[in-house]
Amino acid sequence: MTDIFIEWDRDRLVIARGRPDGNRVLITDSCIIDRSADAADMLGVVEKLRQFAGVAAGKTRPQVAVVFPRQFVTIHRIQLPQVADAELPDMVRLQATMRLTVPLESVSMDFAPLPVISNSPTRDILLVTAPNDQVNQARRTLADAGLEMKELRVSAFCLAQAAAQAGILTESTDASLVDVIVLMRRDFIEVTFLRGTAVLYSHSGSSWSSADAIERTLRSELTRARMSAAESLGDHRIRRILLIGPLDATSSVSDEFTSRFDSAGIERIDPATSLVHGQLTSGVTATDVVALAGAIQGRSKAAVDAVDLVNPRQPPEKKDYRRIGVLGGTLAAVLLFAIIYFWRQGQMNALTEQKDLLVGSNASISQKLKAGETELSQAERIGEWVDRDIEWLDQLVRLQAVLPGTDRFFVKDFQFLTVQKNGTGIIQLDGYAKSTEDIEQVARLLVEAGYGVEPYRPTITPSSAAPEYTVKITLKLSLPEIQDDPAS
Repeated sequence: MTDIFIEWDRDRLVIARGRPDGNRVLITDSCIIDRSADAADMLGVVEKLRQFAGVAAGKTRPQVAVVFPRQFVTIHRIQLPQVADAELPDMVRLQATMRLTVPLESVSMDFAPLPVISNSPTRDILLVTAPNDQVNQARRTLADAGLEMKELRVSAFCLAQAAAQAGILTESTDASLVDVIVLMRRDFIEVTFLRGTAVLYSHSGSSWSSADAIERTLRSELTRARMSAAESLGDHRIRRILLIGPLDATSSVSDEFTSRFDSAGIERIDPATSLVHGQLTSGVTATDVVALAGAIQGRSKAAVDAVDLVNPRQPPEKKDYRRIGVLGGTLAAVLLFAIIYFWRQGQMNALTEQKDLLVGSNASISQKLKAGETELSQAERIGEWVDRDIEWLDQLVRLQAVLPGTDRFFVKDFQFLTVQKNGTGIIQLDGYAKSTEDIEQVARLLVEAGYGVEPYRPTITPSSAAPEYTVKITLKLSLPEIQDDPAS
């Protein structure tokens, strides 16, 4: 946001602060700083700028909008084919290299498109330039004062902006009618030709030397301006001449003044009542700050297509769609990879679940099959014993023949079981022996007789009936396998 507005003239600086206030501008502070004859000596100007701006060390530098008067700039009217606005910056720059008499790098440049005329094969552009030396001097001076140049406007466009905002100018579609604004300042006269609100040409001339020479001087400068603008204006008729200045100066111009200028209407405008108001510092008149009022109004909705020499129009930035294409292709590849990866992962998870189900089912079937085989084996063995006529007493008789004499081992108790976990027919012997060697001999005899002897663990426990039998033993015997009868 711009804080200070300065009209940068050769012999003085007009400085103001203000804000838009309806159709006018409220000036809140102003002053005039005279410049020395030596343009390079700006120390006094720097000091006064600091005092006006109130610059404090360490704080953000205030931003300044500078307005150059007409005598500081050069204006060219050039014609281009009917092209889109986006193409204008490049084409204007190309035309500038051919139209300017100085290197393009030595000037600051901007342009304002003029209203397009219907059915015309061309369109007109107003090209505005200022020497870089002059621009850099203003920028350096402001920098030394702790200020920052934010904008660089031109007085003709600012004057048109102030008049348009006040309702003095309105848009027009008639290309043959022009209005002329004459800013009557005590130090110079500035003449601006407009079609509606669009600036067509601007001219700056010397001011009057005495009060009775005002009309004569004004007629001379307006004639010179019209002759200079003839090429830019083409066939035209002046509709109105708008005199902006103090009442004592504008009232000294008679109504017959316009007889040499297409008998145009004449309007006298007092800037103190129509364009600006506020408390102006002693020595500063409303006419002095009219151009600055247009610059201040420029922050509101613009009615005039203005120029800014430090922020010129630029071609629109061309979007690089190649990067978007590369990013899009990369994203598509990533998405495709993700889709394939997650699909493959889903397939693997489904197959893994099926495998786990099959493995679990197979284990369950194996367990059932194993249990069934064991049951079949037991059933077969039980069937063999059931079908054969065998008595337990026969087994006792057989054991009696196998077991040794009781002088080394005796049986205290017998138990008979018909079914066990892994077979059929079990005999449990609880007995005593004189030594573990005797027990081993008994086990060997039983195995030789065909009995199955389970592992055993003897304990040293003497028998109460016969203390010399010191080892107690429990033997579990499985019945011998049934042999087929050869005679059957």
